Amino acid sequence: MSPEQELLTKWRSLPQDKQEEVLDFVEFLHLKTKLQEKDKIQPTTPEGKGWNSGFFEEVIGGWVGEPLKRPEQGEYETRETFTTG
Repeated sequence: MSPEQELLTKWRSLPQDKQEEVLDFVEFLHLKTKLQEKDKIQPTTPEGKGWNSGFFEEVIGGWVGEPLKRPEQGEYETRETFTTG
């Protein structure tokens, strides 16, 4: 008996609620497999993800001007409280 025939035979011997549970599980496995295949196909290089070739090499660590300084942020403003109802 093939695995498919064995599965159908056992599935048919189950009550309907259990048959539906098996179907839900098979659908879950099918979706999981499709997602795993999609992950394998996705590009893993910056160029494959749409970035220009050499972009990160040119940009990261590329600041050569004066040191960056964060200015004072001022006082935190007091806002009205929000109430519901």
